[in-house]
Amino acid sequence: LEPLCCGLCLLHYLMADIACKVRVCFLGAGGVGGWLATRLAASGKADVQVIARGQHGLAMREHGLRLRVVNESGSSIITAGGVEIYASVTEAKERGMKPADFVVLGVKSWQVKDSASEAAELLAPEGCLVTTQNGIEAPKDAARAVGSARVLAGSCKVLAFVAEPGLIEMQEKPADFRFGEAFTADGSEAKIGESPVRQRSERLAKVFADCEGITSGVALPSAWSVLWEKAILMCCMGPVGALCRAPIFTVFALPETRELLKSAMLEVASCAAAAGHLESPEEAAERVFKLVEQNARPGLTTSTTRDVVTGRPSELYELTGGIRRAGRELGVPTPTHDIIFAALLPQERRARGEDVYTLTGVPGGIPHVEAAE
Repeated sequence: LEPLCCGLCLLHYLMADIACKVRVCFLGAGGVGGWLATRLAASGKADVQVIARGQHGLAMREHGLRLRVVNESGSSIITAGGVEIYASVTEAKERGMKPADFVVLGVKSWQVKDSASEAAELLAPEGCLVTTQNGIEAPKDAARAVGSARVLAGSCKVLAFVAEPGLIEMQEKPADFRFGEAFTADGSEAKIGESPVRQRSERLAKVFADCEGITSGVALPSAWSVLWEKAILMCCMGPVGALCRAPIFTVFALPETRELLKSAMLEVASCAAAAGHLESPEEAAERVFKLVEQNARPGLTTSTTRDVVTGRPSELYELTGGIRRAGRELGVPTPTHDIIFAALLPQERRARGEDVYTLTGVPGGIPHVEAAE
């Protein structure tokens, strides 16, 4: 009887594990979503569902999730199969996708509100959305769509992009994913010391804890402090790089652009301090500035820089625009961001089809490099 008993115990344990397995859906599988989805699927710690459109999604359905990880020694490709992949939320519902415990929004900042409304249809009754976007407005945009009680704020530090349809490429480091409660019970922003670590945050942390290639966990001291600290980086590095049309390594190499970046970072940190999410803006800005300088490598760019240089719609309105809006609301001057926004606005409007001007004497009449198909 002993072998039979042991076998039944093992079967019971395995069935319990299956029953309790968390379902995580990724709405958008670009650099961030593709990286997280591939690593999580490869770990086997959750049932992974992906909504990926176009040729990118088709390639994923044909070949599975693929992630090329680059470091100083070369590169390696991580693959993950057994993932449910859908072309749209509508298709996912039609094909009977099981409700997700977490839907990670891997879309661009300007798509958050509409995507959150869509994603709500995929959530289990106690499920919630997890934002991952740059800037400081995504959690509020998601909350407007589904209610603050169904939103976790997430922050990713990673250099990743779609190298070709179905293949994500990333630098091995950084690879950090933090998340936590953004709102109190009454829907207001949770300040430092007010942000509870609820069971769902701990549950998501447990899911990602054993994922190789991801450093993750509950955001401390609060979700907003982590978001704002990243904003010091991303709301400045990308727009300044786009304005200079240069990689961040080059921005640091020139005294003039170096000071431009430093001024932009201090303005963001000052807004964060005024909002009650950082204590010392000067120290925070200097810390982020030095960290970026230490890790800057020739040629590396952010998605905002790449979007502007190749004539695609960028996150200018959400990053630089978001800091300008925060500054006005909080009474913090943002002259550097005002200049950056004004200088990039004509190209942004052109990329969005709002003012398609041409430049006489310039090949093709366009102000950008045409992206390869």
